[in-house]
Amino acid sequence: MKKIILLTIFIVSVNLITRAQKKTTDANVIGDVQCDGEHVPFINVTIDGTTIGTTTDGTGHYQLINLPVGELTIRVSGMGYKSTSKTVTTELDKTIEIKFDIEKDVLNIESVVVTADRNQTNRAEAPVVVTSISPDLMANTQSVNIAEGLDFTPGLRTETNCQNCGFTQLRMNGMEGPYTQILMNSRPVFSGLAGVYGLELIPTNMVERLEVVRGGGSALFGGNAIAGTVNIITKEPARNSFNIDGRIGAIGIGGEEVSTPALDGQLNLNASVITDDRKTGGYIYSMLRNRDSYDANGDGYSEMVKLENTTFGFNVFHKPGSKSKISLDGYRISEFRRGGNKLAYLPHEADIAEQLDHLITGANLSFDLFTNGSYDKITTYASAQRVSRGSYYGAQRDLDAYGDTKNLTSSLGAHYNFHSDMFLFAPSTTIIGIDNTNDYLHDVKLGANGDANTTLIKQYVNTLGSFVQHDWKSEKVNVSLGLRYDYYWIKDKESEGGHSSNGVLVPRAGIMYKFTPELRFRVGYAKGYRAPQVFNEDLHIELVNATRVETFNSDDLKQETSNAFTASINSVASIGNTLNDFLIEGFYTHLKDPFSNEYYPLDDEGNFAYMRVNADDGAYVTGVNIEWKSFLTDEIETQIGFTLQTSKYESVQAWGDEETSVSKDFMRTPNQYGYATFTWKPTHHFNTSLSLNYTGSMYVPHFGLNPDDYEGDELTAVQEAIDNGDIIEGEALKKADGFIVADLLFSYDIHFGEETEMQFYAGVKNIFNQIQNDYDKGMYRDAGYIYGPSSPRTINFGIKFGNIF
Repeated sequence: MKKIILLTIFIVSVNLITRAQKKTTDANVIGDVQCDGEHVPFINVTIDGTTIGTTTDGTGHYQLINLPVGELTIRVSGMGYKSTSKTVTTELDKTIEIKFDIEKDVLNIESVVVTADRNQTNRAEAPVVVTSISPDLMANTQSVNIAEGLDFTPGLRTETNCQNCGFTQLRMNGMEGPYTQILMNSRPVFSGLAGVYGLELIPTNMVERLEVVRGGGSALFGGNAIAGTVNIITKEPARNSFNIDGRIGAIGIGGEEVSTPALDGQLNLNASVITDDRKTGGYIYSMLRNRDSYDANGDGYSEMVKLENTTFGFNVFHKPGSKSKISLDGYRISEFRRGGNKLAYLPHEADIAEQLDHLITGANLSFDLFTNGSYDKITTYASAQRVSRGSYYGAQRDLDAYGDTKNLTSSLGAHYNFHSDMFLFAPSTTIIGIDNTNDYLHDVKLGANGDANTTLIKQYVNTLGSFVQHDWKSEKVNVSLGLRYDYYWIKDKESEGGHSSNGVLVPRAGIMYKFTPELRFRVGYAKGYRAPQVFNEDLHIELVNATRVETFNSDDLKQETSNAFTASINSVASIGNTLNDFLIEGFYTHLKDPFSNEYYPLDDEGNFAYMRVNADDGAYVTGVNIEWKSFLTDEIETQIGFTLQTSKYESVQAWGDEETSVSKDFMRTPNQYGYATFTWKPTHHFNTSLSLNYTGSMYVPHFGLNPDDYEGDELTAVQEAIDNGDIIEGEALKKADGFIVADLLFSYDIHFGEETEMQFYAGVKNIFNQIQNDYDKGMYRDAGYIYGPSSPRTINFGIKFGNIF
């Protein structure tokens, strides 16, 4: 299959390159784009059904040269503006002038998205709700990486789960990270191992936008899209441009226990270049970051880890002909993180140490071809990501706590979109495709001398999938029906029970009814599944009470399946002088044979592990997401999102060793959470924004120690830690307090001509220093007992210079 697809790409490419070498037509179109009497710079101007396109310059003018001869549709589109088009007939050696007058779309109702159905779709016409997160939102909320930016989306919450290594995960609609499919440019190569820390490694300057689809998307993107999908769309060159952004932050300003703040410095560089004929272009980006560790309670152990991060990436394209495009994007991320105590020492010389060295390399090659005048298109792609990780998860100077992990994820596929002016009852679009995803995971335990002593995991997972989706769009009703069939093989050479295979049929359906152009109702259903494999996230080893706590699968673990239902109503209305977009979305997901982490005692000394089992009964997640966007005036914008939900198992699950340590609730899942952003831009130069993030109370397991399990000097140390209140005795289910985190940002722009500017900005994150006040202390602490905001009060200062803000 791989050879056939690659051979097809090669043959088609050669044919197109040969055709592209024909004599130029000198059929040109020039013009300008205006809105409310003012020229609009840097907006997209494209030819429908082709790969031809350009952007307006700093004065709002454009030119398209050497176009195909005949009738063409020219389309103007851009973030914050409604798409519009005009039809023109081009002729040999003739230049035509076409001017556009466009309308603002400040709420981005009609922005183009691709995650809804693997095809470019007007967001307002998509049969599922798609939230598009722009770079402006991430900049206004002082998000330095996408993990922070995703907090400002309904139903999403990024949380920190470990004091020693800073492990974070994204929860969508109350479900843990592995239930959400992370895509890079619509490709499922962002492995779970990269996802453990990877969302923090992707800088916002790398991203064109983030697209979020809540609810099952497994029919198009694979089994793990149970809670939903996050698609990271990286930037692509559109014009010659550059940008430099330097920022310095002081963490822990005004903290009671810490006299010296931790420093966090970051430098972002971006540049793009494109040829005069617009056929070839390239974009590069990089990030350098260095963050000190932070100790919130003065016990000598970190609550925020030390980070050293270097990210570099590129995106290049070439258009062999007017209907074809070859794209290649890649990235290389290097990261070092260290937490615990005695950070200047070797890991095995510290009392507690978690240290990770990551090297992540990824690439995606794709080929797009419009096959006819009806805008039918075939896309083929090959993607891969390699993760190399050196680790140390150890306590009490353990010499054998080093590890080496290799992870290679690859994806190969093709899909074809074709259109029909009328199929059954309405115009339609059909997409059919096939893809193959392979994931290899090898984890070895090392001694201090670097020699391998134990192979923990050597797993191969291969999933071959095929899918079809049909979408009808009419004046009143849009319908989407999809079906996917996956067959997976799992082979674990280190486990007798680690081999399994199965075929899974995954349907999806969505309907949108338009009461009026401003009032739309959507309802949907999707099935999903998770295979009984060893998950990359299991390689995050938690340290609890100076003991390594690992996760492993039970021998009889079987596939988990889900049935997800969503319903929403979306209204866009003008109230007085304000423009408003209101969304209310209900969701219900039922899990059959859900995975649950069961407390598994290892010995009589209090050592334990988590064993992944299938819960005796099912589980469910249900709730409602509410979102409101409003432009109160031309200068004031606000956005508010809130989630109310319940996440429960249908029977009690053991989270600890004691008989009373059981609960039906999902751990670490609040029933209420939300956010708000307010932006005020009174002039072209000055901008200020206020951001609020709310996390409600939730249940968090808290593990302590039993003095009866110790003797001698160790018993004395344990008893002293309990008496001092550094740790607890036994175990308890804590109902953690809620938090409201407020951030404030000011920026001022200085313009140099039409295209270049300099921006000075300053901000405060977590103004009121809302942090957890009951961290454990010392060597015997429960590092997983962390539930508060990810960082204390932090002051940032920065300067940007360039023309791609």
